[in-house]
Amino acid sequence: MARKRTKSAPSVMTHSSLPSLPLSIVSVVMEFAVYGYSQDLFPSKRSHPRKHLKDVAMVSKSWLQPVQQLMTQYEQETMETQLKTGAKEEILGIRSETAARCGAVRDLRVVIGTEPKYSYGVQKFMVLTKKTEAVQVDWDALLAQMPRLRRLDLKLVPLLSKHLPELLKAAGKYCYHLESLVLPRKAELKEVAKGDKIETVLKELYGVLEQVHLKGARGGMRQLTVPTRNDTERHRSSKEFLENVAKYCPNIEHLDGSEDAFHDYEGVRCEDKWMVSLDTWEEFNKTCTNLREFHWASVPFADPFFQVFEYLQVCSAATVEAVKDCHGRRAEDLAVIFKGCPLLKNLTVEIDLQKYTDSAARHFKIDSFGDEFWVSVATNCPRLERFAIRNCANFEVMNVRPIRTFTDASLLGLAELKDLYSVESNAAVMCTGDGIFDYMRRVLELNCYSNSWRMLDLRIGGQQNGFFGVPMFYSVVVGLLRRLAEISEKDLGAGACKQKFEVFLSNPYHSRVSKQWSSIYMRDELRPLMYRVKEMHPSLSLNASVNGVSGDTFSKIDMFTLSWRPRDRERDMFWNSAEDEYNSENDPSDHMPPALMNLFNELLGYNSQGGGSASSGNDDGDDVEENEEDNFWEL
Repeated sequence: MARKRTKSAPSVMTHSSLPSLPLSIVSVVMEFAVYGYSQDLFPSKRSHPRKHLKDVAMVSKSWLQPVQQLMTQYEQETMETQLKTGAKEEILGIRSETAARCGAVRDLRVVIGTEPKYSYGVQKFMVLTKKTEAVQVDWDALLAQMPRLRRLDLKLVPLLSKHLPELLKAAGKYCYHLESLVLPRKAELKEVAKGDKIETVLKELYGVLEQVHLKGARGGMRQLTVPTRNDTERHRSSKEFLENVAKYCPNIEHLDGSEDAFHDYEGVRCEDKWMVSLDTWEEFNKTCTNLREFHWASVPFADPFFQVFEYLQVCSAATVEAVKDCHGRRAEDLAVIFKGCPLLKNLTVEIDLQKYTDSAARHFKIDSFGDEFWVSVATNCPRLERFAIRNCANFEVMNVRPIRTFTDASLLGLAELKDLYSVESNAAVMCTGDGIFDYMRRVLELNCYSNSWRMLDLRIGGQQNGFFGVPMFYSVVVGLLRRLAEISEKDLGAGACKQKFEVFLSNPYHSRVSKQWSSIYMRDELRPLMYRVKEMHPSLSLNASVNGVSGDTFSKIDMFTLSWRPRDRERDMFWNSAEDEYNSENDPSDHMPPALMNLFNELLGYNSQGGGSASSGNDDGDDVEENEEDNFWEL
């Protein structure tokens, strides 16, 4: 007799709820979902945004418990010790709080002294006081109770305080699991750090590095922030520093002290300078191959140092001789750096455009960051996600100096990077409307989805006033619109692509265009093309920010924007923005008869459409010698 078969109930896959997940997994979920939340101890100081976590906890009662556990864990693991008055009660409070943590502290932040006068924003250093220097603190007893310590932040301990070397010595005795150590900078960057006190600090620092490397289980530090060393013996001090890092921190990922040594009001001037030989630099690069973040401000801007950075070139000659004819403005091999950065994700070039255009003393040529540079980036850094050329000037740049070597070739090379979603240049570049369209077309053809949006933000360089042709910005906008008007939205694919494009083209020049020219440009070219493109691309938002509008005439267009993001579809096509009367410059041709204006433009090789001159004018005064301040090697 056959056995009767019965249907079994269908299996149901159950999804884990937030409360049922391990706390470590909950922390990862919070890092993804909650703005400002981070579980990593470095490179940045972590914080727990209470307001946003409170919002998560209020979702349900079952979510309240894991959020409370995360907050309790953070409060147990993170401790800030403040020594501001040196009073007995303050010392006893530090001891009792340390004992209450029962060895759970993993992130210790020490604050000693008082805040400087007129300070604002993020605190960068503390001022030494007689009261705190007179008090005795048993740092050995405190740090002995923190065997799990992984991050020691001494940024807000005065550099010359007697407590700093004592803290470092105690850390070397008891904190073998340290991965991140942050030291303070000197209070005033123009001061000279010298003498026995700074030497004692460095001696204890190298002692900590050695002990953590020899007795710890993590192979040495992964983050080291040392903004200041001995300024009077830069060569010896820099050599000892890099040699100790290479010896005791082979797995270093973040060597970021230079970022705390920039002058606030002097652009990209950095006090942290590594005056080292090529042999020392080469050994450092061969050993410390795990660097994830690096700022070149500390290193000589010279070809041999670029070549060593990519671990290929062996330089046996004396450093001064090797660097003599290829440093600063004479350096030409900058692009070779990227052969050593195959996993690079974020690249930022910081330039003080105000100082560069107004001063004959230049640490490098701005044209170094042109096609060869960016093609090398595209070739050697396939995982790059974003790049930016940033202006670090403290004042508005009036004399625009474009990167003449940054052309369409740079864009086409960057278009091949599948993960790149943000391209931004605060410096003017020499790209055309055709090049920008070809960049967009290539990106859309690859159809790679790495982010919900993709941004191209450029300032368009070129000739700027009536004598020498209107800014190329105007012809670039028209050129791009013409290409868009020739293709349907379906064929282009921008509307259907998951990754929505945004294009920002800015006019960096302050000159007003002539009324006669502007009316022809607006009536016959810009407005008809914008309406035509809108018909061809219904999901596209086009916007022009226009100054001084009167009928068809205008004085200047500041920015032109294309956006396929749904939230931008209802934007007005033209924005009449306020004009900056102080910075704007009148077009001399406004006071000329039309025939004379046309004659001048014809004689100088410019057309009414804003074309350029037959002569490129590439000479930017490179034969002017640098002054002593910008000579890194003091040759």
